[in-house]
Amino acid sequence: MEKIKTDLLLKHLFKNPATKLIEIILGKKVNWQLLQDSDLKIVKTREADLVVKLEDNTILHIEIQSTNDPSMPYRMFEYFYLITDKYKPKDLIQVCIYIGKEPLKMSDKIQFSDWTYRYRLIDIKDIPCKELITSQNITDKLLAGLCKIEDPKFYVENVIKEIKNANPKDRKELFTLFLEISKIRNNIEEEIRSYIRQEDFEMPITIEWTREEIESYPVLRDVLKIGKEEGYKEGLQQGLQQGLKEGLEQGVQQGLQKGLIEGLRQSVIDTIELKFGYVEDDLREKINQISDIKQLKELLRKVIIANSLNDIV
Repeated sequence: MEKIKTDLLLKHLFKNPATKLIEIILGKKVNWQLLQDSDLKIVKTREADLVVKLEDNTILHIEIQSTNDPSMPYRMFEYFYLITDKYKPKDLIQVCIYIGKEPLKMSDKIQFSDWTYRYRLIDIKDIPCKELITSQNITDKLLAGLCKIEDPKFYVENVIKEIKNANPKDRKELFTLFLEISKIRNNIEEEIRSYIRQEDFEMPITIEWTREEIESYPVLRDVLKIGKEEGYKEGLQQGLQQGLKEGLEQGVQQGLQKGLIEGLRQSVIDTIELKFGYVEDDLREKINQISDIKQLKELLRKVIIANSLNDIV
């Protein structure tokens, strides 16, 4: 199931085609038009990953493949017939880009005694990563993560910078695609984990994630869920310890309770700040006015499971 999800997300990447990748495949700059109707119907329906029309009426067809499928040449040949029958192109360039972890083993042709069918078969790890990273197209930058990365840290920092500068409504989708790519290329997963653990990095926290999404991405699960839950427990424990310390120092139960309340208040504020990136002054003031220990504990629990600030206030 994870493989299917990855394939679908990578296909979605090509809905905003990677311009630099197309140039690398063709060996030149070209003007092209995306053919939106990629459903090719005959006896059964095939949906091509990417079909674009070049300025000279040549069709470029690209398929993304994450596993070594022995039937790939026949699938590509089926596309060959469907595309030529539908669009009647001057020429057809077919490319299968392999993104899998295992060594490439698929054939790039069908060989019979009287004729041969052939398509281009490219292992994405052979495409220069630097050329895609330096592209102005965010899709190119993301796909660079599937190539052979010489400097994972530089790649991660470069892509995350672009995602942070993207339209806020697009950030979650872009970051999700980034995490999908990290599943395929494990050498960048640790860099992502390290990067988003930095104290001044807030993007994954400020994006609203569902529990299911967090569970599906080890990087998010480790940093946003497990790490935070440990932080919540630690913060609560510190509040209890602080309350105990002040109580002992003052020698009265009142000091213990005061320290506990202050510790719980600070734990709530710190948790909101860690999860959502900020705490409004009026919300901070409301929290600091709460003196009921049970109410503070309940509020802390709500913050831990909340998907947005609206679930808290």
